[in-house]
Amino acid sequence: MGICGDDCRVLLSLSSCLLLITDNLALHLTAVLSLASALLLLQLLLHECAHNALCRSRLLNGAFGWLTGLFILTPFFSYRRGHSIHHSFLGTPLDPTAAPGSHHPWQRLVNFLVAVRVVPVLYLGGVYGPYLLFDFLRRKHQSSLCFAGYCCNLLATLLLHSLLATVIGVDRWLVCLAAAFWLSGLLYEYLFTQNQHVGLLPGGKAEAEGRYRFRQQVNFSRSVQLPCSGLFLYFNLHKEHHLFPHLPCRSLPRVHQWLQTHRRDVLEFTSEHLGVLQRRSDLNLFSPTAGD
Repeated sequence: MGICGDDCRVLLSLSSCLLLITDNLALHLTAVLSLASALLLLQLLLHECAHNALCRSRLLNGAFGWLTGLFILTPFFSYRRGHSIHHSFLGTPLDPTAAPGSHHPWQRLVNFLVAVRVVPVLYLGGVYGPYLLFDFLRRKHQSSLCFAGYCCNLLATLLLHSLLATVIGVDRWLVCLAAAFWLSGLLYEYLFTQNQHVGLLPGGKAEAEGRYRFRQQVNFSRSVQLPCSGLFLYFNLHKEHHLFPHLPCRSLPRVHQWLQTHRRDVLEFTSEHLGVLQRRSDLNLFSPTAGD
């Protein structure tokens, strides 16, 4: 899934915009589905850029990430800084994406919204929102140049979508973008968020075995099976990614196979263990031998 895969994601976005120019309702619905898929896939591409794993050059990763962020309404450098903190402090209250604990008064409402399965509350509150606001919330701890770049990024995003709205039609673009963003959030939530950093869903065999409920996020970072995982940049192999966060996604299946064969104990690591490994560079998982 190299440059060819990236080109497909861009073409998917452009084709969605072209379909919206027509006056055919069926094509509009197709455009929303296409745009939602593009927003989801571009977010995974943004994630690769944040780890400087898409290109060899950090500068190119930053440029591609910044441009991608314009389309998916995410300021790239705010995302990259927040995501770095997420890796370093995974399993601790310092993780900007950590879900609130059960003692919070809004816990019952959150659980209800998750249960009805039409609101991407975990995605919006635990993924998109924290990265969108990361630089803003930490503005007192950052340089004025950094915050100015964040504001310029938001302005560039607004200008791009204003231009698209002018070409396609303001009402049409806003409605379709909102619907596509909502749908992509639902896809992200049920493909990744609920499975990778949130406990297994309650009920059935999982609950009978005494596994954690889905809101006890702090205990989990796991990999999951996913059809056509290459299309999703192997984002399903999330524990392997947290073990080696700057490794290109195409290498994660090999890491998974190696761990299955040689270090199955590592696959039992919790989020807290993985966070410690990122904070302590002196700790090693294993002593590599020839061929590792």
